[in-house]
Amino acid sequence: MKSGTRIRDAVLDLRGGARGRVEDAWRRWETGLPRLAAWIEPWSDACGDAELRRRLSSRGVPEARPFLVSVGNLVAGGTGKTPVVMDLARRLSAAGLRTAVLTRGHGGRAAGPLRVRPDDRDCGDEARLMAAALPAVPVVQARRRRGGLAFLLREAPGCDLVLLEDAHQTAGVPRHLDVLILDRWERRAGVVVPTAVRRLPWGPGREDVAGAARARLWLVEAGAGPDGTLRGPAGVVVLGFARREVWADGASPAPGAPCAVVSGIARPERFEAACARLCGAPPVLAVRCADHARYDRRVVARLLAEGSRRGAACWLTTAKDRVKLSGVWPPDAPPLFTVGLELDWLGPDPVERIVLQLLEA
Repeated sequence: MKSGTRIRDAVLDLRGGARGRVEDAWRRWETGLPRLAAWIEPWSDACGDAELRRRLSSRGVPEARPFLVSVGNLVAGGTGKTPVVMDLARRLSAAGLRTAVLTRGHGGRAAGPLRVRPDDRDCGDEARLMAAALPAVPVVQARRRRGGLAFLLREAPGCDLVLLEDAHQTAGVPRHLDVLILDRWERRAGVVVPTAVRRLPWGPGREDVAGAARARLWLVEAGAGPDGTLRGPAGVVVLGFARREVWADGASPAPGAPCAVVSGIARPERFEAACARLCGAPPVLAVRCADHARYDRRVVARLLAEGSRRGAACWLTTAKDRVKLSGVWPPDAPPLFTVGLELDWLGPDPVERIVLQLLEA
């Protein structure tokens, strides 16, 4: 077994030792930092927040269309930005707006700007997933967002609205509206407020909770209050949503078939639990790869061998992992099924109507 690989119970961890140690440390530090780190943390946070505010101060608001709408969060990974962007793009397009998506393309080799094709392995996995799921919506990948936006507007000159994926902390690109997915929050006197999380490197937080004030629409995974709504601070609309795992394309394993799971995402445990619910039994093997992992035939052969040893009759994966695995999955291997994610919006008004009302206010 290679260094950095861990097998415990039914888990094959290919994320590498460093990543696993960092995540384990974050869990321990939720209750208390080591003494030296606890002394350094406030200084580190203060300097980081001051620098972030300085960079974001030049962002401003665009003078004209297209509408620019950011979808982001306050923590690193795993809050569902990509499903939210795809759902919003579908809904806004159905409402008659010519919609486009601008993404940095995390995990992709291509710096861009370029129009994303689902089969372009130099593009990020989430960018490829969006391009495949949204064939009528231009998806542009660019590490430098300002240049990417200029490229997109040349590619789609009649565009009405651009969704800026994962851009809450992006400076230099103006926007009409920030939409924030709140990963950690609580109700105080009936009002939704974000709760603090330790900042990188002491935890997964990208910035202090004060950053939530830049957004006028907060999305939280929760049901509504007794009156059917969620209340936010003054000037903020809060909308609840629920995630629902589904079999993509309607294809599912035979009932009772022993399944293995492979994913390269920030929070694999949640996906593995969802697979167990769909199948009615825990997976016989869960393979955890690094977020945005690149798959090759050697890696696939290794996980298939371990799955065979544990009696897996089929494999389950995420939609974004499927776009990468489909090109290297052997035709004679056990079938690979995709577990997709759908969103149910829980407010009295559709999310696209709320977005348009905020843009036109």
